[in-house]
Amino acid sequence: MEFRQLKYFIAVAEALHFGRAAESLHLSQPALSKQIQALEDSLEIQLFDRTKHWVKLTAAGQKFLEVARSVLQNVEEGIQITRQIADGRAGTVRVGLTEASLFCLAPSILRTCRKRYPQVDLLLSSGGTETHVEALRTHQIDIGFVYLPIREPTLVVEPLYEESYIAALPESHPLAKKQPISIHDLANEPLIFYPRSLAPVLYANFIKSCEQAGFVPTIVQEAELAQTRLGLAAAGVGITFVLADVKTLSAKGVVYQPFADNFLTLKLALAWRCTESSSVVHEIIKMIQTTVPELSVK
Repeated sequence: MEFRQLKYFIAVAEALHFGRAAESLHLSQPALSKQIQALEDSLEIQLFDRTKHWVKLTAAGQKFLEVARSVLQNVEEGIQITRQIADGRAGTVRVGLTEASLFCLAPSILRTCRKRYPQVDLLLSSGGTETHVEALRTHQIDIGFVYLPIREPTLVVEPLYEESYIAALPESHPLAKKQPISIHDLANEPLIFYPRSLAPVLYANFIKSCEQAGFVPTIVQEAELAQTRLGLAAAGVGITFVLADVKTLSAKGVVYQPFADNFLTLKLALAWRCTESSSVVHEIIKMIQTTVPELSVK
């Protein structure tokens, strides 16, 4: 059975006239009759009762008409989706987000994607820079939000913008009423920070900044998630740090304060594989770049 024979069969079944069906298909009537006979032979089913004066579907032919229309519709839809994938307008893209981008960028990215690319499914996950770099290497994600610096020759890294950290303090803390606060205010204060293994560059920069200010920071506890660090701060364990975009998180018992010297920052970037060939992935990269509020760090 050939795909074109389904089209021929549907045309005859709808017209119930070989001459009119042949004309609509731009075929000769003998050629159309030969194709219908070949279809019946391949199926070993009689699809039409026909005489010199009339044509009608058999019971088997009526059922096969339903099947043929369904097959034709599925094939046409499949071709359309395939074309959309080839054009970058359909498919699945896996995006790795950082803690802050999960809150500040993910909503606008998802809204824009649904509007521009309704046939694209974005699968979002969260993690740190090293996690995303490894996931890109092993093809577990397609695009990753990461923090600079990164030295990975297999990736394209596009800087986006710089994010600043702010302090999160127990609302009863004396510094909760001082705005802004200084790095020097952290001396002798119990601090809650990221694990060194999660953000080695950030950790090292923080220690260095404190030492340059004349003190060694007292880190009493480490926690990966902002929600955990904020909970510990609310419980009075110490002062913690979150990116400014994360302050949209509602945290009872916590007060956010900016730093006067803006001593702790991170540069956010977008990363993807140098060998990436998927049209839809490149379309989503372009979409993210236009969705991000600024591209000021180059």
